[in-house]
Amino acid sequence: SIGELVTANEKLLEDIERERRIDDMRKEFIANVSHELKTPIAMIQGYAEGLKLNVNEDEENRNFYCDVITDEAARMNRLVGQLLSLARIESGNAIPEIICFDVAEMARRVLRKSRLVLQERGIDASTEGEEHALVSADYDMIEQILTNYITNAIDHAVGESVLRVRIDDIPGKVRVSVSNSGEPIPPESIDSIWTSFYKTDKARTREHGGTGLGLSIVKAIQDAHGNGYGAANVDGGVEFWFDVDAAVEADLIETDLDMSPSR
Repeated sequence: SIGELVTANEKLLEDIERERRIDDMRKEFIANVSHELKTPIAMIQGYAEGLKLNVNEDEENRNFYCDVITDEAARMNRLVGQLLSLARIESGNAIPEIICFDVAEMARRVLRKSRLVLQERGIDASTEGEEHALVSADYDMIEQILTNYITNAIDHAVGESVLRVRIDDIPGKVRVSVSNSGEPIPPESIDSIWTSFYKTDKARTREHGGTGLGLSIVKAIQDAHGNGYGAANVDGGVEFWFDVDAAVEADLIETDLDMSPSR
């Protein structure tokens, strides 16, 4: 009986400690959200009051005030959207809808959508590895991972950078890697970058409209799929990767049936 009481007491202590950690994480999360919203709200309020008081006398300054208000409102909209997306995935309400698709073609399409900003920044971007790679996963979620990785690589590009998206077959999986030439991630930050609102360079993140949630969304999506992800400093830059389940014959048959005219 004493042994059972000791075991029960140890379990109770573990439960209390876990609840304490969860409560601390919740408080930190709320504080981070409040901090992220505080700056754009203050800027919107200040510039709106300036417009109301007509402190800017010429058209150019008025347009600048309006642009600041629009940009900061858009920043808040992105933050709220990403918070909702993260909450839905982590709570289990966003269950992956598994279909078969070509992740290599998806990578090329996401890069094409970023063509203008890549040209503007002078970034040499291309895909490498497998030309076609059929996988089974949630299409929209995997596209969000690719978009987050590529956007992150663009934001941290320095000068005339190089951006590569590589597709590799590994046993039972397809590995997608996004690398860019630039500053390495501080070694002490490698494990922390997947945490919500963690930013290795706060000034640069804000300059490009980042929220600090992109990589935590990647983590949540990969956890929902049961697949790996990671980041590492490589020669001359940084590489982010994630794995996707390779499509098997049953997936291909099901996809053909789904695309039949009778459905």
